[in-house]
Amino acid sequence: MSYIKAVYRDLNLCCDEFIKGVELLEQCSIKDSIRYFKCAFDSVVKNHRLYSKYKSYYGFSCLLNGDNSAIDMCRCAAKSSTSDGDIYLNLARAEAFLSNRLNALQAITTGLRYAADHEGLKALQKKLGIRIRKPLPILSRDNPVSAALGKKMRKRY
Repeated sequence: MSYIKAVYRDLNLCCDEFIKGVELLEQCSIKDSIRYFKCAFDSVVKNHRLYSKYKSYYGFSCLLNGDNSAIDMCRCAAKSSTSDGDIYLNLARAEAFLSNRLNALQAITTGLRYAADHEGLKALQKKLGIRIRKPLPILSRDNPVSAALGKKMRKRY
């Protein structure tokens, strides 16, 4: 899974450990980024305004390192903070990493509701794609008639 660089609006407010963790994550140095994100996460109290952001990145990096239970950290961070598009981007990437496409698309939709101009969310939405309604709901998407009608309908748009 390729990493999509997050769009930061408050990077100057973040601690040095967090910034170093982001740099390492972008370089795909997952284990090293975990160490820095954990330091950043441990350095703030629960009601700090960057707590959810730090928790989101720490959880996402742990997930990439193989800890599937870290998805709960990403989900919890998204529930706690509704204004940071980066948090929803991490949740969407985490869900996509675990092959939870529907949950990933829901995270993107929610994130775009709060941060409509977030480039990372838009890019991931485009990468994952959004299906349109089936032409004949009674047929499966694999049905040749449904597939042919779907292709014809797509060409109209």
